[in-house]
Amino acid sequence: MKHVADLNQIPNVELILGVYKMNSANTPKIGNALSDYQLDYIPEAHCYLKINDERFDYTSPTSDFKRLKNDMLLEKTITHQQVAEFKIDFHKAYLKDWIKNNNIPYSFGKIWQIREQCIENLSR
Repeated sequence: MKHVADLNQIPNVELILGVYKMNSANTPKIGNALSDYQLDYIPEAHCYLKINDERFDYTSPTSDFKRLKNDMLLEKTITHQQVAEFKIDFHKAYLKDWIKNNNIPYSFGKIWQIREQCIENLSR
């Protein structure tokens, strides 16, 4: 299955899976979910488009990649089929490595729970 850009013969469009430092500065609606645990950030996986080397976030009408730009940890080109299961698996593996490599004092389960609280706060 081709994605919309291919079907419409629009060149230089990539779907990007980015991991960024989600914090209260670039994602204010998460509230105190991180500071309650003395965490400066949690790596969050997010998808957006890269068109001619410029990034565009169409997640919501108020989304703006510029808010995340300086907090990006990595970018990976993916296919539209990888947006669901692959993205989640990649994100979980990244978090496990982050916890281990940065001596984070919480288990993966606790970090995922804190992350879920952030996401819940965002949806309010």
